[in-house]
Amino acid sequence: MLNNFSFGNRAGAMRRPAGAGRLLWASLLAPWTAQAGSLADALAEGNLDFQVRPRYESVSQDGKVYNADAFTMRTLLGYSVAPVSSFGGKLEFINISNLGPNHFNSTENGQTAYPVVADPSVNGVNQAYLDYVGLPGTKMRVGRQVIILDNSRFVGNVDFRQDMQTFDALSLLNGSIPDTELFASHITHTKGSYANYQVPVGYNLQPVNVNLLHATYTPLPGTRLSAYDYLYRDDSVVPGSPADISNSTEGLRLDGSHSAGGFDLLYTAEYARQHGYGGGHAGIDANYEFLGGGARLGGFYGRLDYERLGSNASGTYGLQTPLATKHPFNGWADMFLVTPGKGLRDTFATLGAASGKLSVQGMAHDFRAAFDSTRYGSEWDISCVYAIDAHLSASLIYADYAARDGANALLPGTAVPNVNTRKTWLALAYNY
Repeated sequence: MLNNFSFGNRAGAMRRPAGAGRLLWASLLAPWTAQAGSLADALAEGNLDFQVRPRYESVSQDGKVYNADAFTMRTLLGYSVAPVSSFGGKLEFINISNLGPNHFNSTENGQTAYPVVADPSVNGVNQAYLDYVGLPGTKMRVGRQVIILDNSRFVGNVDFRQDMQTFDALSLLNGSIPDTELFASHITHTKGSYANYQVPVGYNLQPVNVNLLHATYTPLPGTRLSAYDYLYRDDSVVPGSPADISNSTEGLRLDGSHSAGGFDLLYTAEYARQHGYGGGHAGIDANYEFLGGGARLGGFYGRLDYERLGSNASGTYGLQTPLATKHPFNGWADMFLVTPGKGLRDTFATLGAASGKLSVQGMAHDFRAAFDSTRYGSEWDISCVYAIDAHLSASLIYADYAARDGANALLPGTAVPNVNTRKTWLALAYNY
């Protein structure tokens, strides 16, 4: 199983993301129609996934008439079928419910006097795929699925939002070369997550034409070297228009740890180049850079990192990551889901500790433009997670963003107000 790509394990609370849609079940069952016993065994040996995640989110944001208070709950129910005649699959449903008053802007309820909490009510198929494992060292997957590559900076499932992001895709994973894993995928639609779209589009699928190529080499235990080429085309906008951010992103990433003197030394370096592709407008031209490191001793760890999402020569386009899991990056207040036209430099420190069932993490960010000396603001974040038992956990998270230069104005090249924003989350997660 590829360490930095998930066919069956997604980051976050769910242990085993999966699905197999109604359009796939006919072909999924075909090899078993003459094998009633095998089908019964496959069903009996399958896995049930069930998650309930009730959550309270509060948002206080300058310029809004009211504070937002959102009580929502995510329910996921899925079942996998053990492979028979090299075929397997899984079906997973999702429900997002609003448990309280409509005191937040869900992006589709019209409550614009409140800050955004991008968790609208949803009912539908979260994942629906068919697997084929009949080729040596290879897994093929077709249907709606989770894809997580590397640290999810460019491709992820946005698991933090109640309605996660999944892809309608044909994917191929091969591990036949020693210490190497090769992955390729063609994506035709994205489902969710609201927080990833520059303009909310509701639950309807977003038509795209995406090709992902990714390779990982493990030269030493604990060290991973990745190379990738992500070709993204947005088929929902007019080609070449300012809204068309279709792009190609090619990059290299080194990530790992090394034990020395009782410490684990942590290191990460990454570089990528993004340019227009498939109709993307002429201004798309930016670099991505990441450099950081730290140390871990027992349950304690600390890091200092620098991330730069560059800008083009005129400061009108900042590097975009439309398929990413964005919440873990550039502050948990989610001020930079859309990169400003002048780009973004994020210098941040992280401290964390884990003891028994409790884990705590704190982060401090300084945000500036990549194009010039504009200072956007700063943020500090803290999270506490307590594992009540093997299936149930509780979490408390707080994010506080303070605007600096350009406060109460829009971030350059976006429709995002650069304003003081404070967010609090209190959640339970039960996973079976």
